[in-house]
Parts: sequence; C-alpha cells; structure tokens
Amino acid sequence: MTLLQRDREKYEEGKVEGKAEGLAEGKLEGIAEGLIGLVVDGLLDIDIAAKRLNKSPEELQDIINNTRK
Repeated sequence: MTLLQRDREKYEEGKVEGKAEGLAEGKLEGIAEGLIGLVVDGLLDIDIAAKRLNKSPEELQDIINNTRK
C-alpha cells in the first residue's frame, strides 16, 4: 500500500465517521428542540424535559431563555 492509498483510505474513513457523528448530533438537537417546544407550549413539565436531556431544570430554563429571544 502506498502512502497515497493509505491517505485516501483514512480520508474516506474520516468522511464516514464525520457523517455518522453529524447525524447523531442532529438527531439529539431535534429531540432537544422538540422537548423545549413542548415545555414552552406548556405541554411538558420542565423537570421531565430536563431529566430526559440530562440537564438540571435551571440549565434547561437558561437554554430556553437564551434561544427563544
């Protein structure tokens, strides 16, 4: 295997890993946005949403305040 072949393989591996990470992050962001929307609309208690997002209610309230301006 030449250095160029190895570099191409590493590049392709990086692309695949990056895409997987991006999809996972996007999914988590979508879930968070959905939960925040439910909290803002008064359909879900902030304590429940915070627990599902591994945040404290105070942290989640800060996020809501900073993103909903």
